[in-house]
Amino acid sequence: MVYGGKPSRGCRTCRARRIKCDEGKPTCKQCAKSKRECAGYRNEFEIVHRDQTKSTVRRMTKALNKSRSTTSTLPSPRPSPTRQRTPDPIATLTVPLAQRAICYFASNFLYVPLGHMPHGHMDYLVPLIDGEPPDSALRSAFNACAIAALGNREKANNVNLTNLSLREHTVALAKTHAALGNPATASSDSTLATVLLLGLYESITAIKESRMLAWRSHVDGAIQIVKLRGRGQMRSTKTGTLLFQAVRHQVLGRALTSGTPPPRGVDWWMDSIGDGGHLLPGAAMHRFALRASELRAEAAALLRGITRTVENIALMQHMAHRVCLLDQEIASWLLALPPNLRFKTLCWLSYEEVGLSPGRPNNYSKIEVFPGRVDMYPDFVTARIWNTARTVRLVLASLSIRLTAWLNMPVDYRTTAEYVRSKAICEDTIADVISSVPYHLGWHTKQEGLFGNDTDRSGFACGHEDAIKALPAWFLVWALTCVKNHDMATDEQRIWVKSRLRFIADRVGIKYANLVNDLELRFPSMFIRQDGTMPSADSLRAGTFKGRPVPVSAMLTAVSTPRTPESMGSEGRRSSRG
Repeated sequence: MVYGGKPSRGCRTCRARRIKCDEGKPTCKQCAKSKRECAGYRNEFEIVHRDQTKSTVRRMTKALNKSRSTTSTLPSPRPSPTRQRTPDPIATLTVPLAQRAICYFASNFLYVPLGHMPHGHMDYLVPLIDGEPPDSALRSAFNACAIAALGNREKANNVNLTNLSLREHTVALAKTHAALGNPATASSDSTLATVLLLGLYESITAIKESRMLAWRSHVDGAIQIVKLRGRGQMRSTKTGTLLFQAVRHQVLGRALTSGTPPPRGVDWWMDSIGDGGHLLPGAAMHRFALRASELRAEAAALLRGITRTVENIALMQHMAHRVCLLDQEIASWLLALPPNLRFKTLCWLSYEEVGLSPGRPNNYSKIEVFPGRVDMYPDFVTARIWNTARTVRLVLASLSIRLTAWLNMPVDYRTTAEYVRSKAICEDTIADVISSVPYHLGWHTKQEGLFGNDTDRSGFACGHEDAIKALPAWFLVWALTCVKNHDMATDEQRIWVKSRLRFIADRVGIKYANLVNDLELRFPSMFIRQDGTMPSADSLRAGTFKGRPVPVSAMLTAVSTPRTPESMGSEGRRSSRG
């Protein structure tokens, strides 16, 4: 890391105001004098390992440009008039291809903390790439992702960006294989970051089912590197801490999409971890999600071939109680989040305002916003925390319905109070996910006077903020997949969600969205059928992928959250757009 001068030990509020702090405890005199809330002080870990700034990101871009001098001579890309693109202050045709790819990736995926809240994403790449040699595996993996992401949004004259990114990807794979065979580099930060980038490459370029397996293999490789190094060694540096958090998030996705428990269990990934002085909402949500995946795997193992004895019925009742308690714990945690981590309702939109006609046949796939509530979040990382909680709650409510079906057999489980409770949770949670979609896809940036985001806690490494960004769209894919495949989603919601996934794949360039969009699954009904507890008169369909039957074991699920007091109180109020 680059030395940036003597670090300030002033309170967060004075540092944000850029004034001298007297460092008084518990509240400094400057805050007391100005009647401001003192936001407290950073701990020693955060002071020593300070966040990188945008100037460091620019150094990374400059270093990458130098290392890719051969690529930079390629013809410049010509933007397609039919595609949404990030505005650039420099004329498009005057920017070399390599530089455009690097800037596009930095302005769409590198989310840099700006204030006292460390809400960043992949900001560990900044110090790592800054110190890498030109021919490193990390640079090749970065270039593969950058060129592939740019190629999915724009075209280049006489240059096949797909083949160019694939070439860089092939080089990165070969160099990573060599690094893994060398004890000196097998578990380095650079190697781990390269493996994570290779996993991202699969999401950007995924066009067939085998890419799901490729992504999982990269996640498994990252897990093995973390195991090799151990938690303590990983978390001894700021970069190592950020990498550990990134791998933990991949562990979460791996567990929830495969239905398997997290490797080494929840405690190994979470216990005695304060996240190096970082605020803990993301880590707390990781714990809830990992516990949910572990609980679901345990319940699935019990349901396979279990007999209906008195002891087993008591065991399943206890399991159902644990599921309910975990859901209540998540709901209570969300309601207790501080105001700066909550979302706000931006507006309510009627059917007419989104372009629909009540009482007439409507094409929900053509509208940008679903009628109803539209929510605004402090930043994209906070929005991801909420949608992770929401998908987790959908998983838990679906598991509760599945256990209810087993416990009440042969009585129709849909006549029980437990089913009514879980169904209401699912319906409310699905509505909450849908209300978050416009924010993720940039709709709010086009509505003048409707919002004011004064948190200034995070921002992309370069480029304009008022454009459709790839990172929040990527964050959204699994929440939308979970909604699309859920029994409680209405036909209109399902049509609209599928159209948003197509938009993410075709316009934003995250091709993985098309892959999951082709999976036509239904849960929890598919699992209930597998358990043999579905009422015989039920007509729910089994899942398919491109018209072919899909086994229940192949079902993909994801992660979700309840609403804030503000949103629940606003359900009776419908404010029109300004």
